[in-house]
Amino acid sequence: MNRFRIITAGAIVLIFSLSTTASAGLKDYFVDTQWLDSNREKVVVVDVRNPIRYLLGHIEGAINIHRGEFLSTRHGTKSLVPTADEFEKLMDRNGITPETVVVAYAQHDNPYMARFIWTLRFHGHDRSYVLDGGYEKWDDENLPTDAFPTIISPTSGYTVTKSADIRAEGDYVLTRLNNPTSKVWDVRRKSEYNGLEVRADRGGHIPGAVHLEWDNLLREENGVKVLKEEEEIELILQAAGITRDVEIIAHCQTGIRSSYATLVLLSLGYNARNYDGSWLEWANCKNYPVEDSHEQASLDPGSTRSVFSW
Repeated sequence: MNRFRIITAGAIVLIFSLSTTASAGLKDYFVDTQWLDSNREKVVVVDVRNPIRYLLGHIEGAINIHRGEFLSTRHGTKSLVPTADEFEKLMDRNGITPETVVVAYAQHDNPYMARFIWTLRFHGHDRSYVLDGGYEKWDDENLPTDAFPTIISPTSGYTVTKSADIRAEGDYVLTRLNNPTSKVWDVRRKSEYNGLEVRADRGGHIPGAVHLEWDNLLREENGVKVLKEEEEIELILQAAGITRDVEIIAHCQTGIRSSYATLVLLSLGYNARNYDGSWLEWANCKNYPVEDSHEQASLDPGSTRSVFSW
């Protein structure tokens, strides 16, 4: 096992073919462990877990980019997508060029890996994918791991030339309320949606939002969470009123869980956006309407304030 691997993005371009992920569907945004094992030397693998977890063991050759590096705070709202300038510097620091193929992972049920890939996709870096099943699935299959940090060769000159229409801001969401061509999907826990679990200035949900927890898209396989089959996901979405004929705006608390949901929707051909300001921004802005506020929920002795970060 190599202790160190220098990542040279230029070599990646010459030997990698997108034909391995060309089929329509989930494979446009998610790859499995077998695919990554076969293509690991042709991509940059990004571990977005806590640096301590990374040092305790990571996919061989993976670099570590912790969430604090790809989440931005602006106008008092945290966990926003980084600006183009911030994103370009992040890519350069980590030796990623516009042609680099990127695969990100975290724990199997940790949606920050999807948030990182959604960030790349938003800034036009389409050659980027989530590892389905995360580190746990890789490790359970006894695939190559390491505990030594990978040496990074920084690059320079990464330039964002486009942004994708896969992000929603608060004022945009406001204009879509009661609009028959759009639907808001709240992917949080039921207790958050109902206003019993208060994690901002107000509890409750965006008026008219449908509710379906993001992890309903996952199934357990040998103790590891992986994506359900496309057909099953489609049925689950339809049963919740999430359909292809309208624009879907997904949100959670800080746009992390909803980024996972958004990638699934996009992979299945839905018109979807992630509201990265999410409930934290919406509930803290008094100009935005809510249903089932925490003032009402606080009358219920079961209402709580959560310490979760997603």
